[in-house]
Amino acid sequence: MPKTLKSGEREMVLKVKSFCEKEKSNKGPIIPFESVRLRVAAMTGISEKTVTNISKEGEVAASTSTKISTPGKSRPRDSKIQLDDFEMCAIRHKIHEFYVVRKELPTLTKILHELRNDIDYKGSRTTLWRIMKKMGFFFKKCQSNRKVLMERHDIVAWRFRYLNELRDNRNREQRPVIYLDETYIHSTYCAGKFWQSEMLNEEGVLSSDSRGHDG
Repeated sequence: MPKTLKSGEREMVLKVKSFCEKEKSNKGPIIPFESVRLRVAAMTGISEKTVTNISKEGEVAASTSTKISTPGKSRPRDSKIQLDDFEMCAIRHKIHEFYVVRKELPTLTKILHELRNDIDYKGSRTTLWRIMKKMGFFFKKCQSNRKVLMERHDIVAWRFRYLNELRDNRNREQRPVIYLDETYIHSTYCAGKFWQSEMLNEEGVLSSDSRGHDG
C-alpha cells in the first residue's frame, strides 16, 4: 500500500523533481557530482549546513541502531497534578489506614484505586508514585511478618489483658490455665515490598512464613 506523505514531504518531492528537470534541460549536472551536500541542499531547498547536521545524526543513528529524533516534536507526557493540603493529607491518611484499620500492606495499585474513589484523584499511577516519594514514602523490602502482628493494637491489648489475668491467677487462687482461642498470621501480609514513610523509619514486614500459621 502506498505511503501517505505529509504536505512538507510532498513539497520536497516537487523540489527534487524540479531540480532533475533543470539538469535534464541542461543536459548535464548544474552542480558538480562531487559536491554531494550542495546538490542535496539545492534539490531539497534546505541549507547546506542543515544537510551536514542531518548527515551526522544519520551516522550516529546507524551506528547505534536508533532513529533520528525530530527537534521540537511534542511528545505525550503526564499532565501535572496540583494537589492542595487536604488532598496530600488524604493520601497520607489512606496509606496509614491500610496498616491501622485494614491490616493490609498498601501497594501502589490499591492506593491509586482508593484515592480515585475517595478524592476523585485524576493523576496517573506514575504521578502518584512521584507524589508519594516527595511526601517521604518509599517502597521498602519487608522484614518480619510476626513482628508487625505483635505490634497490632488488638494483639497488644490481648497480650496485656492475658498477662494481667495470668498474674492475678498466680497471686490468688492459681486455677488451671486453659487456652480456648488462637491467633494466626493473615495471608494478606504476604508481600515482598510495600510503601513506608521515611519519617517513621519503619522496619517493615516480610512475606508470611506460611499461610494460616497458628500462633
